[in-house]
Amino acid sequence: MTTATDHVELFALQPRVSLEDYASPSAFAARHRALAARVDALRARDASGQPRYPALAVWPEWVGAALLFTGHVSHVRHSKTATAALKRVALHEAWDVWGAWRAFHPPSLQECLYAARSPRVHRALRDTFSGIARDFGLWVVAGSALLPAGRRGHDVPDFEPAGARTYNTSYTFSPEGRCVAVARKVNLVPTQEDVLHLSPGRPEDLTVLPTPFGRLGTLIGYDGFLKPHTRQEPWFVPCAQYLDALGVDILAQPSANPWPWDAPWPFAEAGASQRRGEQWRNEGLQAQLGAFEHVRYVVSAQLVGSMLGTAFEAPSHILERTASGEVRVLAQSQTMHEDAVMHVTVPAVTPTSR
Repeated sequence: MTTATDHVELFALQPRVSLEDYASPSAFAARHRALAARVDALRARDASGQPRYPALAVWPEWVGAALLFTGHVSHVRHSKTATAALKRVALHEAWDVWGAWRAFHPPSLQECLYAARSPRVHRALRDTFSGIARDFGLWVVAGSALLPAGRRGHDVPDFEPAGARTYNTSYTFSPEGRCVAVARKVNLVPTQEDVLHLSPGRPEDLTVLPTPFGRLGTLIGYDGFLKPHTRQEPWFVPCAQYLDALGVDILAQPSANPWPWDAPWPFAEAGASQRRGEQWRNEGLQAQLGAFEHVRYVVSAQLVGSMLGTAFEAPSHILERTASGEVRVLAQSQTMHEDAVMHVTVPAVTPTSR
């Protein structure tokens, strides 16, 4: 039965991260299928029990990053940083890491490891979220993971890296389980992603995806900000403005904030007193949305919890820009430390409503 497209259900998923979730591909899949079941229980249904409207579910940034440690959780459990954990995995995967170096000659050990592990990371991520999208009938923005570009694309079970340049990458899946869009983070967070030897994506590669409920775009975390965090980022791109100009109706923002929400912002200018939460509100999508021409809704999903010496906290939310330009918070998590599922049903954005 075909769902009606006059409305759409929007979901922001906020999982509490745990290293044990990455012990095996099946553990990862079970963790996120349980969250998908919570989404399914909240959906509106018709008299026959079928979903009444299409639905978009957004998972947070970095949710797939720790798939790099799958099979090695016992080896990295006591690592104090992600960099230290990656080095431990590289030691245990030395043969494959050497093979990646021989194939691509990247300048860093991390890139060798990313390339060597990418077939397993991709398969676990794709199998989990393709299955969720298909089995629960959802459009899914599958958070993000650290992946190179694929030589044969991304909608394949057997991934082959095209090189060792690695990106903070987000996949979008259709309700048929197909990977229909790929977003790569353009602006890398200073002191967090630059030290991991990641490569920035290109803004011109950001996808505008037609869906039955509007044109969908994905911005990963920092790409939703208006200006750079520091003075040492001359190539910063205000990606939200870019996608709005391309006509995106709904922005998915998988996010992961690695600094205390209510503490002073670490990159603030001398004498400034702005806190991290204030900085998100003053420079993020909530501050920009009212001035946009096309973007109607924002679905921002946050990772929470602690892993390998990094604590993540921030509230997830769903925003709307009204016809008058007012920005409304339609839903916001009441916790920054536990699992949460935000859900709203809103009018779809169709050609006649634009």
